[in-house]
Amino acid sequence: MMIKEEMPVQEPPQQSWLIIFADLLALLLTFFVLMFSMNSVQVSKWEAIVESLSENLNPNRAQIQDVDWQNIEAAKTPQIEALNLNYLKKIFDDKLQYDPILRRSSVTLLDDRLAITLPADLIFEKGQSEFSRDAYQSLQELGASLQSIQNKITVVGHTDLEPTSGRFYPTNWELSLVRAISVARLIADAGYTYDIETFGYGPSRFKELDETIPLDDRYLLARRVDIFIHREAKDQPSTQTGFPQ
Repeated sequence: MMIKEEMPVQEPPQQSWLIIFADLLALLLTFFVLMFSMNSVQVSKWEAIVESLSENLNPNRAQIQDVDWQNIEAAKTPQIEALNLNYLKKIFDDKLQYDPILRRSSVTLLDDRLAITLPADLIFEKGQSEFSRDAYQSLQELGASLQSIQNKITVVGHTDLEPTSGRFYPTNWELSLVRAISVARLIADAGYTYDIETFGYGPSRFKELDETIPLDDRYLLARRVDIFIHREAKDQPSTQTGFPQ
């Protein structure tokens, strides 16, 4: 009688639980894919989730940002800075004080600009827009000083109440405007490269002069050309509204 030898029973490998766990993960993934496919996804929320996961899982990734290249080009452009008005007042006070022709001119600091007031009888022939021979040299030197500043400049002409008699300028308004243009052109010829706004007011501001001043003196004050040096630079929009005062 033969006795059969029993085969030893092999024990299952100890890592068999990994196979079961992998199957479970596969089923869960299939379930979530199915749920995802059954629902509509908002792109913005999905992008937010992806970005959040990317930042947390890979914080050292390169940051990509939208760049406004126009602003960068503007930043590269040299910015023009206007000079301080208090500083300019001292400069032109000293300059006009020692000028034999323009010493009667005045320099007044206003809220947002500096006013250089040139009496018309000092620089123009009566009723004309041409500079007098003695004043031309002084005005050229004044223009040379103005060409080096970075501030915006406006020129305004005024007259008294006496009507004009010349055929070239039928009204005081035209005379005041042409005188303002003459002064602005001289400043430009001296080297000031930006546009200069010019205005002619004629006698319209005569009533604003102090009535306690004798009438003859008010007539002298009314005949003038004002050069306004503004607080802002010449390439910036003016903060002033309306016409120069």
